[in-house]
Amino acid sequence: MSLNRPVHISKPVDNSNFASPEELQRQSAFFADVSMTRHLLDAMPGMVLVLNRYRQIVFANRAFYQLSGRSHSENLVGQLVGDVLACHVTLDSETGCGTGESCETCGALVAMLSGLDGEESVEECTLTRQDGDIMQNLTLRVWSAPLRYGDDDFIVLAGTDISHERRRLALEKTFFHDILNLVGSIRGFAELMEIDESVDPLEVSRRIQLASQRVIDEIDAQRVLLAVEKGELTVDKHLLSSRDILNDIVILYEGQEVARKRSLQIDVDSVAIPFVSDATLLRRILGNMVKNALEASPAGDNVILGVDATDSGLNFWVHNTAVIPAVYQQRIFQRDFSTKGPGRGLGTYSMKLLGRFLSGDVHFVSSPETGTRFTLSLPAVLSA
Repeated sequence: MSLNRPVHISKPVDNSNFASPEELQRQSAFFADVSMTRHLLDAMPGMVLVLNRYRQIVFANRAFYQLSGRSHSENLVGQLVGDVLACHVTLDSETGCGTGESCETCGALVAMLSGLDGEESVEECTLTRQDGDIMQNLTLRVWSAPLRYGDDDFIVLAGTDISHERRRLALEKTFFHDILNLVGSIRGFAELMEIDESVDPLEVSRRIQLASQRVIDEIDAQRVLLAVEKGELTVDKHLLSSRDILNDIVILYEGQEVARKRSLQIDVDSVAIPFVSDATLLRRILGNMVKNALEASPAGDNVILGVDATDSGLNFWVHNTAVIPAVYQQRIFQRDFSTKGPGRGLGTYSMKLLGRFLSGDVHFVSSPETGTRFTLSLPAVLSA
């Protein structure tokens, strides 16, 4: 999906017809000869593909093989891009790349279809792919252009990995926007004490402490995320109370601006059970759930937190009445994916990542009938 604006496909994609083996062999032969052009394309640092009118690969350069983790001796002719890259949306689809509901928001597919329509296009695409037991998030900027060769129509699809650029933008947003605003509010509170003798010094002090703590939390969140992605995070487990964790989250968020005109409540049936986990990581996961729920909720709505005991452990959950559109649901946990603009998309991604460090799993359900409920399922560990 384009990270700067929503992209949608205006017509359905049909994977029911493909080129015959003979046609594929003829088309791939156009680009298979040992020539200066092929050597130049293989020397390009970014991926370059030539696709036929069915979006099947007829040529792939060396950079695409490296990006996909495939051996250069493997024949990719006839395959679809999402299938080769093991996109998780494609893997969940019965009919392959381009046919899943979430494919409507895929920037790479939009670029391909633009090429088929005879137009050049530049889009951005975030995909998640499976690498053994690890889910990798990849953000690409892709360019497409139509190509006519003989009597055949092709698409030239070029791309470059911009994952590091997106990480930099997210970091810049945190430090240049969020933290700058928080520091500005601290300065404003301090100036208020100097110019208005009627203000309550204790109340201003409390607000300064809260804003200062949020600065620390923002910096620490980036530190933790970097440590997790490098595999360097240390989990610090202690004996905790499930109900106390919920109380901590409510205290932390009910006085923040994002909770203004919204109610934050703990479900009355929430259990109070001792268990062992990392309190900091757990609060960070649940805090992101609550923050997202509050941001998605209109004024006057309730956001409810709860924790249930299960046969296998504990389920911490956060519920709100807003609904996540179906076309976005398969992409919710992708790094850098967000409908809120550039530099966003780390909250849900970090939930999933941190949940695994706690030996748990974060998942959600969202529908017009039930609203949206994010859940962190943790195994039962009741002693240190």
